[in-house]
Amino acid sequence: MALPAILANFINKLNGLGFLPREQANLLINTQADLSGEALEKILLEEHKISEFQILAAKSLAFGLQPFNAKGYKVNEQAFDKLDREFCKQHKILPLGYVGNNFGVAVGSPFTLNSVLEAVATKTKARVIAVLAQEKDVLPHLEIKISQAESAGFGDVMANINEAFADSDISFSAEDKLEEESAPVIQLSGRIIEDAFFSGASDIHIEPMEKQTRIRIRVDGNLSEKLSIPNKVGQALLARLKVMANLDISERRLPQDGRIVFKQFTKKNLDIDLRVSTAPLNHGEGCVMRILDKTKSTLPLPALGYSA
Repeated sequence: MALPAILANFINKLNGLGFLPREQANLLINTQADLSGEALEKILLEEHKISEFQILAAKSLAFGLQPFNAKGYKVNEQAFDKLDREFCKQHKILPLGYVGNNFGVAVGSPFTLNSVLEAVATKTKARVIAVLAQEKDVLPHLEIKISQAESAGFGDVMANINEAFADSDISFSAEDKLEEESAPVIQLSGRIIEDAFFSGASDIHIEPMEKQTRIRIRVDGNLSEKLSIPNKVGQALLARLKVMANLDISERRLPQDGRIVFKQFTKKNLDIDLRVSTAPLNHGEGCVMRILDKTKSTLPLPALGYSA
């Protein structure tokens, strides 16, 4: 049984470009029916000594995609608001962001191109433009780098987190108060809340994923990722927030609800409360905090339109 037409076309392009002799191309097409696209590439690289550049050129012709150099590309972090990193890792794509009304993606593995583009279109609700990149250049951009916090105003705190978590865990007690010189996790918890408040967010979501913990905020109904941290840091952060909300830090299997009076934990003039809800999720305990601005929560009756 021969290879599927999509892979056979790819091999024929290699032959047409002079990278693979016809005899070897026919042998691959006719005897490797159960190969995936990735497995076929491995055979071409290792057994037939086809270079990565030659494979990229043939795939570009076979799938009608323009080649794209993702290695030196400066990632647009806002593009991950539409396509989260877990989705991108699953489909081996790098989001490039909007070009007019179109959303651009660099595809690392085009062998399931149609289904990937359909999934991207569903998520972005936009027409999708795809370019072709080498998978080995796409995947490093999808890894969470703790230093990406710097652009969001968390750089100094995360530098302290990196140093503190290099060799040991951070511990703290319910008596700890937030100060500029305090433990990094305590600083981080305060910075997250302050940043969300000044960004006009209504909610803060702390979501443990398979390999990292994601912090997202909701502004005008839209969730956007603010920060991703290692799961070890995420567990310590959640424990700190539970201490602030007077919740049981030893209970991780049952949902809990509490309240943070934030002015007790900051030297800044922020009179806000947070309604805290924790619950067990697929990859650990997660948390959602609703920000309640006490200065805006109550309006006098005349301001609501009532007559005297």
